This record gives sequence, structure tokens and C-alpha cells, in this order.
Amino acid sequence: MQRFTAPVPLAENRFPDYFLEHDPDHIGVGMLMAHLRHPGDTMNTANLHECAYCRAGTTEPVYCCSACETLDLHVRQIPVLSEQQNPYAYLDQPEFRRLYSHDKQDFNFLFFAEGLHCSSCVHLLEKLPEFYDRIAMARVNFGQSTVAVKLAEGGSLAQVAHVIAELGYKPSPLAAQDNLAARYQSENRSFLKRIAVAGFCAGNTMLFVIPVYSGLAGTWATVFNWLSFALFLPILLYSAQPFYKGAWNSLKYKVINVDLPIAIAMLSGFALSTANLVRGDGDIYFDSTASFMFFILSARYLLKRVQQNYLSPSRMKSFFQMEKYERISGDTSAVIPWSSVNAGDVLKLKQGQSLPSDATLLSSHATLDMSLFNGESLPKVFSSGMTLFAGTKILDDGVLVRMNLQFSESKLGQLLQQLDHGALKKSRFIALTDRLAQWLIITVFSIAVLFFIAYASIDISEAFNRSLALIVLACPCALAFGSPLTFGLALKKSQRLGILLKDATSLERMLEVKNIFFDKTGTLTEGHLSLSHSEPAIISPRLQANILALEATSYHPLAFALRQAWPHPEFMPAVQNAQEILGKGVKGQIDGKIYEIRHLSESTHEDETAIEVLCDGQSLCRLYFLDELRQDSAQAVQELNKRGMNCFLLSGDKKSRVYQAANQCGIARENAHGELFPEDKKDILIRHKNTCMIGDGANDSLSLQAADVGIAVKGSVDLSLNSADVYFTRGGLSPFFDLLKISEQTQNVLKRNLGISLTYNTIGGILALAGFIDPLMAAILMPISSVVIILSSLWGFR
Repeated sequence: MQRFTAPVPLAENRFPDYFLEHDPDHIGVGMLMAHLRHPGDTMNTANLHECAYCRAGTTEPVYCCSACETLDLHVRQIPVLSEQQNPYAYLDQPEFRRLYSHDKQDFNFLFFAEGLHCSSCVHLLEKLPEFYDRIAMARVNFGQSTVAVKLAEGGSLAQVAHVIAELGYKPSPLAAQDNLAARYQSENRSFLKRIAVAGFCAGNTMLFVIPVYSGLAGTWATVFNWLSFALFLPILLYSAQPFYKGAWNSLKYKVINVDLPIAIAMLSGFALSTANLVRGDGDIYFDSTASFMFFILSARYLLKRVQQNYLSPSRMKSFFQMEKYERISGDTSAVIPWSSVNAGDVLKLKQGQSLPSDATLLSSHATLDMSLFNGESLPKVFSSGMTLFAGTKILDDGVLVRMNLQFSESKLGQLLQQLDHGALKKSRFIALTDRLAQWLIITVFSIAVLFFIAYASIDISEAFNRSLALIVLACPCALAFGSPLTFGLALKKSQRLGILLKDATSLERMLEVKNIFFDKTGTLTEGHLSLSHSEPAIISPRLQANILALEATSYHPLAFALRQAWPHPEFMPAVQNAQEILGKGVKGQIDGKIYEIRHLSESTHEDETAIEVLCDGQSLCRLYFLDELRQDSAQAVQELNKRGMNCFLLSGDKKSRVYQAANQCGIARENAHGELFPEDKKDILIRHKNTCMIGDGANDSLSLQAADVGIAVKGSVDLSLNSADVYFTRGGLSPFFDLLKISEQTQNVLKRNLGISLTYNTIGGILALAGFIDPLMAAILMPISSVVIILSSLWGFR
């Protein structure tokens, strides 16, 4: 076991740099980075905690202090097994590492940890870097029972799996396309078997003890007691195994875990009952101990099911739930589920169906609702050969497409996987409740031990029962469970309302926002161009066909506006040497003549965009387009002003257009800024605090990153969420007020759940110590707090 020790002056501000200098072999840097939230974090000496090494004052989360001047980086290292000894050695083979790699995330590998059931499990698994020094970071998603691991260069994936197994959990590496449903099913089946065995044995034990309690004595009473003993053995040897593992981890790794007193209580009850049975004198507790174990297992299963149903985002399922597609193969067709769609399949889509992956359009044209993909509120018309993106909705009937990828490989599929993995990233409130849960365990254990010591001289049996009842009843599961459940429900409700959140921390930051910055195009305006008028006023069908042919494969907003304004021609003229010059226009040869569509630098009105169509250099017509102000923009700004928020308008458009839009929306002229470059917007934002930027995910990426909360309402969803925290798949500003409402609901539910948990534990603890609640009653009452938390959370997001 290696241990790195170096002087750590509290005045030092950049610890990673410091250790790179004093630790040239990089022994301790990996572990240090696991404890710091970001490189360059500083130690706040005003916020002292206890040093894990010398128990003197220190700051969290780094284990160092001025008293010992050491950094205890390698605590309780688990020995690295050889390839022959490690059953997971195959994971270090290159093909398996590639299969399970998650290179596009902030971690490289993901494990499903079967057996993860409480906050103590989370606390233990997030200490993985202390057990294997090549793990730079370990983050547990309680809702999905997964452990995300950042493995340093040269680290062994097999050793990570071994460490997780050594801590008492069954590790299963997950590839990017893996579905957790099968893992849940396996874990639930194992759990139900243990509950079924415990329930069968407890129920039948009661049948044999009732006659004994009713006064049966002699040989038959002895026989019935021995039958109760035999019925308890399956519970002892099978159903209670998870508690043995938890208790052993608690002792081995010095982690406080409620499994320890439960295991002690069960083994003590069994040992005492067996001794009395052999002696033929004294009380027998097989019935109450069996019932105790049955209720404890049932409570944990309830929490596990709620955890799987409400804390696991499963966004991919929600987009295509129960969706079926018609696959065409030659002259035959077959109906298949969305999950069976593969690359190369030809699908015939019905009106209203969403594309299950990126595809190439085979029909001559198709009208699509792009709102899920890029927030556009109005449909777009695509031509044959163009690429259609996963998640877009077909508005025509009988559209033929050829699938290019599986959904999990598409941009949207990869994005949803990324959002699922980061969905329940620990917010400040979750971190607070985790710490409170740990302190609750410590406090409850301390009180229980002190009470047992004090009351043992009066009645040692009663002292044990009351102390055990306190520990069981005041379990911190509901406290630690409440916050992730609340954020999980908030994320699901957001998704239903067309709001994609990168992680739940945005909900907390939204409540602190005071300054709202709007981009103009696509935010306050409709974000799409429509054909306003032309010169001449009437364009012949032939010229329309030629213009549409030139724009047939263009993704420019003007091309979509033209395809929307004019009917699709029955016969599209062929275009030779077609080329699109970014920012200038398109050109190509039709019937031996060179046609060109180019932008006009000036138009008749400030708020119009214009293009000119030429044939062999001669102007044929001019087309003018408008991007109108959204109907709800003025009302939204007015509502924000009433809430005491300051509204700003930032745009790269001409100042005259910006001032006009600001005036129409009710934004003060001094808060309207036009003709800005992206860097200019960023500079304005960083001069303010508590900011929210609402704009285009691509063009406003710098300002979205600079804001405390960045919201993208336009642009590619995958690119937008690289820089923004939130993405609106619905047009308009109404999703912003939905987001505010969800943030307020989340805060209210969090506070209410915290109050319920603390009140329940306080009152229940007092009643348990007073002798009004025995361990069996505590086991029955324990899930009540969790049920109340569940109902409170569901009611809060009704």
C-alpha cells in the first residue's frame, strides 16, 4: 500500500500544481483530483471539518490539515489481483475495453452495481478511489444503481470490477447501448425470491407458534418449536444474505451501515432462541425475528421499485414507447418494434410517427415537424435524398425512408444516453441531504449505544430491543431517497413539457436568476423565414420549379421557406454542377443555362431579408422574407418585469431592428444591444450576476456558457446542449415559465420532504426509546416514512 505524504500549506491556492511539483511520480495527484471538484479548487479555511488522518480541523473534501500537514491519499487500498486470480480479467482485453468505453462522457466506464440500496452504499462506492489509486473519480447514480468511473491511464478495468465486488456488490459493465431494464429484472427476481422465502417461512412459523402462545405444552410444544427452528433456517442462510454483506462491509471498511445492527439483531434472536430451545426453557423468538426480516426485505424492495420507476430517466424509452414501424423488404412488409429497427431498413412511415433514427428520404418530398430536434415550431419540407434526423415527426402519410443508423448510434440517441447518465448529478441540495443522512446514522447509532449502556443495568433485553427499534425506525433511507426522487420527477415532468435538462442542478440555479438576456432571432421572433412578397408579384410555375430544384438539397432557412410557400412540382428539372456557397447563395446549370440565387445586401424594409434570382447574369425576380415577432414575446417580457427580473436584448442584427424589437416587447432601450459579435455578448453577460441567457445553441454558445443558466431555444439539440444547460423542444417562451414553475415546485417539495423526514425520525426515535415501539413494529413502520416521501413528491409534481 502506497501512501503519499507532503507538506500542505493552507495558504496554497492551487493544490494540483503544488503536488505536481512535490510529487513528480504522480503518486498522489490522481487521488487528489478525485477529492477536488475542479482543478485549481482552493481550501476555504473558514469552513473547517475533521481530517480523516489526524482528526484535526480541515476543509472538505480534501483530507489534509495544518496540524498533520499530510494528505492521506491511499487509505485501505485493495490489493491488485493478477490476471489468473481476477475473475474479471477479460475486461482488460482491448475489445472489451472498447465495447464498454464511454469516451464522450466525463467518465470512461459505467458499472451496474447490483445490491445498491441505501445512502451508505452510495457513500461507500464513491470512495472507490481510496481502494484503487488508478480511479480518478467515482460517481454513483442512486436512481439507476450505476457507478460511473473515470479510470486513469494505465488503470485496470478488471481491478475496478474486483474492487466493486469486494465491497459487496455484483458489478456488471455497461456499454453505451445497453438497456438497464434487463439488469433491473435480474436484480428484482433475486430480491423477490428472498422475500418469498422469508414470507413463506414467517407465515408458516406463525401457524406453529400460535398454539404455543395459546397454552400448548409438552411434547407437541417442543415439536412445534423445532419446526419453527427449521423454518427459520432458510431465512438465516438465504434471505438474510444481503444484510451479512452490508454488515461485513460496515466492519471491514469502517463505514456506518444500518445492515450491521439488523444482522446483529437477527443473529442474536436466532442464537438466544436456539439456546432456549435446546435447554427447554425460556422464550422463543423465531416468529418475531422471521416477521422482522420479512418486513425489512419488503420495505427495501418497495424502495428499489420506486427507485427504478421514478429515478431512472430512460428517456429513449419515453420517446418511442410502444411505437411500431412498417418495414418494407421487396414486395413484402412486416411490423416491427422501434428497438428492432436497424441500419439499411426501409420503413414506410405513417402520419404522426417519429423517426427512430437518422434516415435518408426516399419519397419525392416530405413535410416534417422539427420541433423535437431543433425547436422550430413550424413544419419543414424536405426533398428526396436529404437526411432526416431521429426524433423528427412525419406529417405526411406513406413516406419512405432508408435508415442510416440504429437509434442508439444517432445524434439524438447518444444525446439522450448522455443526459440519462448525467441527469441526477449531485446538486447542492442532494449533497446536503447526503451529509445529513450520514450524520443521522452517526447520531442514531451514538444515541442507541449510549441508551443501551445506560439502560442495560435496568433490563438488558429491553435495552437491546429499544436500541434496535431506534436504529431500524430512524433509518436515513427516506432522507437520502427524497432528494433524488424529487429531482427525478422534476426531470420527467420537464421532458413531458418539452424541456431537456442537462442535469438537475439547473433547477436550483434558476431560482437565483435576476437578469434575463434574450437573443432576437428565434427567441423573441418566430425564428423561421416566410415568403412575404416578390418582384414581380407573380412567379411562373416553371421558374418556381427551377428555383426549388436549385434549393432541393439545401438546409438553409430560405430553402425551407420556399418549399413551404410553393407546391412541390410534379416534375423537378435536373440541375447540373449544383453548388451552395455558404453565406452567398446557390448556383447550377438547368437546360444549358446558369441559374444563380444570391442574397441582397439591402432590401426595401429594415426587417426583411431578400434574395435575387438570376439566369445567365440577368435578374429574373427578387423574393422578400420576414421573421415576425412571436405573439407571446411582449407578454413574456411584461411578466418577467413583474417578477422583478431585468430583461436584456442581445443580437448581431442591425441596431435599428434590435431597437424596434425591444420597443415592441417592452425592453428598455438601454438594455437593447445590436450589431454584436459572440464575444461582445459574452463580455456583457460576465459583467452581471445571476444571469440567464436564452438564445441559439450554435451562434450563442459563448454567451450560453458564460451565463449561470444557458437555455437554447434554437439550433441542433445535440450541439446546443454542449454549451447550454437547458434546451426547449417547444417554440415560444412559455417553456421558460414552465421551467420556473418546476424549479419552484422542486424547491418546495425538497423542503417539505426534508421536514417530513426529520420530524418522522425525531418522533419515532423518541417513541422507540420510550418503549412504545418494538423492533418488529419498527420494521413495519420503517417504510411508512418512505411511502410518505413518495406520495409527497408525486403530489408536488401532479
